[in-house]
Amino acid sequence: MRIKTVIAVLAAALILLLAVLFLISDRADAAEKETVSLPIVMYHDVSRRPSDWGPYVISEAELEADLRWLKAHGYVSVSVRDLLDWKDGRFAMPEKPCMITFDDGACSTAAYAEPLLEKYGFRAAAAVIGSVCSEFSANGEQDPELSNLSWEAAAEMARRGTIEVICHSWDMHRLSGRTGCAPMKGESSRAYREALSADLGRFRSESEAHGLALTEAIAYPYGAYTRATTEIAAELGFSAAFTCEERVNRLTGAEGELLHLGRFNRPHGAEGQKIFQIWEENS
Repeated sequence: MRIKTVIAVLAAALILLLAVLFLISDRADAAEKETVSLPIVMYHDVSRRPSDWGPYVISEAELEADLRWLKAHGYVSVSVRDLLDWKDGRFAMPEKPCMITFDDGACSTAAYAEPLLEKYGFRAAAAVIGSVCSEFSANGEQDPELSNLSWEAAAEMARRGTIEVICHSWDMHRLSGRTGCAPMKGESSRAYREALSADLGRFRSESEAHGLALTEAIAYPYGAYTRATTEIAAELGFSAAFTCEERVNRLTGAEGELLHLGRFNRPHGAEGQKIFQIWEENS
C-alpha cells in the first residue's frame, strides 16, 4: 500500500475515532443532566387576614407549613443564579432541588415570607411589576397587608440576599387589550417586538436607576407568552423565564429550556398543599 494511501486511511480513522469520542462525551453529559428534576412553587401574597385567603393568597401558617414540609422531605432551594450557573457547568445541583417564587411584588413577600425563608434556610425569587413599584415609591405606602414593594424596598430586599428580584414586566400585567406579554390579536410581528422590547427595556432602565440588582429572569404575567416572547426576552438578556404551566421541569441543559420553566400555583387550603405530593410522585 502506498504511503499516501496509508496516511489517508489513518487520518480517516482518526477523524472517525474523534467523532465517536465526542458523541460518547456529549451523550454522557446529556445523560447526567437528564437526571435533574426541578419542581417550582409559585406564591403570590401572604396575609394575616382570613378574609383575603384564596386562590392567590395564603396565610403565614400555611407558608411555614410548606417550608417545614420541604425541609423534612430533603428539598434544597436553588436560586435563579444557581440555575444559570448549573447550565454553564459552574454549579452542582443538590439531590432534591426546588425553586420558590413569589409573583407581583407584594410587601408581604419581604415582611412575612422573607423571615420564614431565613428560618428554614430557603431562598426565593420575587417577580415585581415595574410600574407598580414606581406607584408605591411615589405614594410611600408600604403596608404588608395592602401595598406592593417600592423600588427602594425591592432593592433592599435583593441586597439582603435571601430573595432575588426578577422582572414581571414594566406594565404588561394586564388582561385588557393585551394578555400579559403575549401578542395582541392582529398585532404584527414588528409591532409586537417593539412593544415588548420597550416594556422590558423600561423595566431594566428603571430598576438600574433605583439601584436594584436585578437577576436576569422574567416571570411572564398570567403565564402568557409565545415563541416570539421567549426569543425577544433572550435577545434582551433574560436567561430564564417562568410560566404558569403546572409541571415538574426535566432539565437537560438544552439551549432555551430555561426560558419556559413550569411552576405550580399554591392556593389557600389543604388542597393546595397537594402540589407537593405531585412533586414527590414526579421527581
